[in-house]
Amino acid sequence: MSSRNKGENLGERALAREQVYLCIMKNVKSLPEGMPPRDSLMHDHKIYLRDLERRGLLFGAGRLVNEEEGENADIGHGMLVIRAKTRSEAEEIAFQEPFTKGGYRTMVLYPWQRNEGSVDISIRLMDSVLEIDSRTYDLIPRGGDVRT
Repeated sequence: MSSRNKGENLGERALAREQVYLCIMKNVKSLPEGMPPRDSLMHDHKIYLRDLERRGLLFGAGRLVNEEEGENADIGHGMLVIRAKTRSEAEEIAFQEPFTKGGYRTMVLYPWQRNEGSVDISIRLMDSVLEIDSRTYDLIPRGGDVRT
């Protein structure tokens, strides 16, 4: 039975939209003189991402690569997906990324109105396991002391 037969027309139903911005980062080919060492920015980059995540502004981030299959994306080195209602808000956030701010990367923003998708989260208390989509995490280190 189709959903149309149930009186539900998905084309007319309001969607729970979330405005985000895809921020594609590319490494620059030639660095300006006097740049700080690239390695010195990694700590600041991680702090920046952690701060965005804790503030609820980071939908996702990571390199555009599949290391297991040796696959790289032609569009850039990495991507941030930032929750922002306006382009100016997204730019204010995105251009503070330390590698971009330091001149090692360029960043291009694209608006994306996320309409569909899911994230599945399960906490199994008896197993002390957290499952997010297809990944499983131990809530209590195996072999560790458990408070009761």
